[in-house]
Amino acid sequence: MLFFSIIVYAAFGIMCLFFIISGVKKIKEVKQSAELSDLYVDEKAHDQAIKESKSFELNYFDRVRNGEQTQQFLAIAGQQASAMLRSLLCAEGIPSYAENEHINAMYSLTNLTASSFAIKVFILVADYDRAYEIVSDFLSKQEKIQEKEDAEGQEESVEKTVTKAAGAVMTGLFFMPMPDGSELKPMGVTILPKV
Repeated sequence: MLFFSIIVYAAFGIMCLFFIISGVKKIKEVKQSAELSDLYVDEKAHDQAIKESKSFELNYFDRVRNGEQTQQFLAIAGQQASAMLRSLLCAEGIPSYAENEHINAMYSLTNLTASSFAIKVFILVADYDRAYEIVSDFLSKQEKIQEKEDAEGQEESVEKTVTKAAGAVMTGLFFMPMPDGSELKPMGVTILPKV
């Protein structure tokens, strides 16, 4: 009888492990397929977008050379947020220029003075109001999504916590004075006031 009980418990344990492992594999497969579908890009459309982005940034410099006033609009902690926000501006026809994008990636967490390498996004003063509307609308939606996730009881991963801390340090808010009226937003973004 004891031998039979041991076999039954062992079989039950093995069956539970099988279901747990297969469930974890299924979750990973579903997650990976969702991520891959977001990453698919038509190569011709991608190449066209690259060509348009080069001419779009040149438009910024042409307008500056023609006498339009420019200003720093954003201080951003990381490249992903910078690329996302600049693409939103680009989609609306607002040219921009970014400083420290590549040095930000190199020194982000290996240098104690990383705050001096926050990505600085510049726009033309004439485009400020529209750019502010676009960026603040996007960031407020991101903040609502984050609040909803937090309210649903989802725990933050260590990676998210480290990213938030690095974002706060890299925007330079603790080390570099920001102009009066600057707004600290989610994703390590600071919107500077209009000149």
